[in-house]
Amino acid sequence: MSHYTRFSARASLGAVGVHMRRKRIWDIVERCVHIEQKVIWHKPTEKLLDAFINILAGDHGVVEVNKRVRPDEALQRAFGRQACADQSTISDTLNACGEENVQEMRQALQAIYRTHSQG
Repeated sequence: MSHYTRFSARASLGAVGVHMRRKRIWDIVERCVHIEQKVIWHKPTEKLLDAFINILAGDHGVVEVNKRVRPDEALQRAFGRQACADQSTISDTLNACGEENVQEMRQALQAIYRTHSQG
């Protein structure tokens, strides 16, 4: 088996991704949020994860996904992604979300908080 070494300027954020995967935190979002959208390459919840990674990386808009998250393969892998969706398809997914999806995300966040917080 060959190993590839990848560099990430956001290595500490990668540790967050590994922790989230181990705790299966994003699985809750995938179970709760159902966005009606045709899947070609990436599921809608995967595109939401790409947008979430973008926010954690400190970017100020979805347009920055292609400059920071998409080229950073190590960061993508840390969050369990094999590739990052293009910013335009992430925008399309966010635009496809309705009030019901917002409510589903709220419920997912509440479930994550109840399951993983000490509050």
